[in-house]
Amino acid sequence: MVMIKAKGDTNWLDFYPGGVPAGIVFDGQVKDACELADMRPGDEDDLRSGVGAEYAFIGLIAHFEGFCKNHTASIINICPQLIRSLADRGRDIKLRPVDILDYAENLSTQFGSLVIEKIDFGTANTINGFYQDLLGITPLSKRESSRFHALLEDRHLIVHHGNILAPSYASERFIRREQGRSRIFVDSLEVTPDTVRAAGKFLHDLSVKLRIGSQQALTAFVKKNNLRLQKSNSKAAKSLGDIVPDEN
Repeated sequence: MVMIKAKGDTNWLDFYPGGVPAGIVFDGQVKDACELADMRPGDEDDLRSGVGAEYAFIGLIAHFEGFCKNHTASIINICPQLIRSLADRGRDIKLRPVDILDYAENLSTQFGSLVIEKIDFGTANTINGFYQDLLGITPLSKRESSRFHALLEDRHLIVHHGNILAPSYASERFIRREQGRSRIFVDSLEVTPDTVRAAGKFLHDLSVKLRIGSQQALTAFVKKNNLRLQKSNSKAAKSLGDIVPDEN
């Protein structure tokens, strides 16, 4: 197997897209979303009440997907030997020759980003499926998967239906017709600051679970396969589970 080795002067932060562990970035994004949700338009603002909470909610879901993508890229950057696990489980990972040429100079710290560029992390099934193949873990439980799916349905309703209840959403949530009229095509999903805070806590807890679980699984993989990570790789691996301390 061809080894991808980091250059001797590689900084451990270079293994993280953007130079910062994805979990640390997501911690800040959750905090930002909760603060945005609490914003109230002033009398002089031509904004409807509650718009901040809707935008914050949409952003939370998008940022969680970004966290999954960048966190996974970091893991592969740190230990590219994991690609063998994907291949053994039938994952057909293709890199364009031109990408290898374009990023050859920094391939050791950008290889993971190239590998996962077109991998879907938008559902619980795709997240669990990829991590099962990569590290032998399924980060989301059945209950967590169901709640995550519900959040995705809410986001889909806001983004693709202008937050007007649609038949597909109603069937997912088992919304029944009320006597004398239907909520479908009439009512909207109410998104409040509390909605955002609850979603933020849930997604943050999921991210922490994924950080710690993947870090432990990576450590076990390295030990099982008698691998010796370079100093910068090893230091980066130790920060996969980092969390911003709670200020409260």
